[in-house]
Amino acid sequence: MVPGVPAWGAAGVNCVLLLGGTDVTLAVAEAVVASGAQLSAVVSVAPQFSISYSREKITNVRRADLATWCEAHGIRHIAFESYAAILADLDGMQPDLCLVAGWYHMVPSNFRERFSCGCYGFHASLLPQLRGGAPLNWAILSGMNETGVTLFELGDGVDDGRVFGQERFPIGARTTIGELVKASRNACARLALSLLPVILDRSLAGRPQTGVPSYALQRRPEDGRIDWTRSVAEIDTLIRATGRPYPGAFTELEGEEIRVWSAAPADGLPKVLGLPGQIACIAESGFPCVVAQDDMLVIHEATDTDGECRLDKLRKSGHKRFAR
Repeated sequence: MVPGVPAWGAAGVNCVLLLGGTDVTLAVAEAVVASGAQLSAVVSVAPQFSISYSREKITNVRRADLATWCEAHGIRHIAFESYAAILADLDGMQPDLCLVAGWYHMVPSNFRERFSCGCYGFHASLLPQLRGGAPLNWAILSGMNETGVTLFELGDGVDDGRVFGQERFPIGARTTIGELVKASRNACARLALSLLPVILDRSLAGRPQTGVPSYALQRRPEDGRIDWTRSVAEIDTLIRATGRPYPGAFTELEGEEIRVWSAAPADGLPKVLGLPGQIACIAESGFPCVVAQDDMLVIHEATDTDGECRLDKLRKSGHKRFAR
């Protein structure tokens, strides 16, 4: 037991178990504490972990240090090994409710059924839109002008349970994935703070999902490779959809991998004739430009894989070509 923390399921205390491993998990954990419920434990995944759709281990690029946060708040932290191991760690005691935020695994029914108030997850889309993986990235890549987050009841399907709350936010013409990550994190915290009390007292029934569902498949870091034969709009969208906190869009110049973090269409600049991937350094732009299929893209931020700025290198690479 953690000193000073009531036992699991202590009389009169609404106990919550939280599964996750990211910045969203941390935001939801803080909201649970602020709501007055007892956050009995946080279960988090390792920085790298195995998952069914990848032969190699997945890196949790949005990892939060939940162990340190739990220690500072006197809350039990459990490193995830298996659902059976979580139940063993509970040692016969049982929280009322399970929340899942920033989690990468399906939650089996024999685990969900242990919670008298149910098991609920946060998903970064307006369900039933974009069920599945990488919904914020796909929202930008698919040209959506709005998305949001959903608090829903977990079931045996993929993100198809009853909806208990949603919050919307816009996607502008220049919105980046970093901005959507922040918006979704804050929205999840607000939903947790406002809805947790009514879920725990069972006064909120939820509603079935309505509308035609869509599904999003998981993405890998290599999906960020830039194809300079694509249009400026497509490349610009890829850069905005894969930037920080994700690994970023990338290309290669003379064998060196270059990460492009920020760019924009070359509106108002002189027309440059060249081949896709060719670098143009013109006086009218203070930044290096790259020819795409239909126009040029202006590169505002680019680094090597260690994070060192490579704009000066690109400025000295006029007429050279990125690998396509």
